[in-house]
Amino acid sequence: MSTATVRNQLLALEQERRRALVEEDFPRVAELFADDLVYVHTTGLVQGKADYLEYAKSAVQYLDIERGELLIRFYGEHLAVMTGTQCNTLRKRGGDQSMRGDGFATQVWTLGDKGWQISSFHGTRAPN
Repeated sequence: MSTATVRNQLLALEQERRRALVEEDFPRVAELFADDLVYVHTTGLVQGKADYLEYAKSAVQYLDIERGELLIRFYGEHLAVMTGTQCNTLRKRGGDQSMRGDGFATQVWTLGDKGWQISSFHGTRAPN
């Protein structure tokens, strides 16, 4: 498969991650993250897959996730690093006030038996 084809596939999967979080399609979110996921929030909170899924279901509601231009670098045929700006609009569950968080995200995508999945996600808040 060509690099351009895989790049388009990863961009589509990233769009799918955003859609699934906003629409609360948690089974699809779970499919997109590897079992050995390390998720680092902009606050510094570090979670594995089960804890992140529980957080997304019970602590926050994603209202919108915007991404800027994404750079994808390949390291062999089974590893890609995706970087770019991200803006999350969310609210705490049970709350009525939304918050916007601008930042930068680094995602490590790995190709395994379940296809391309995110093994590592690290968000950094934009400086004020």
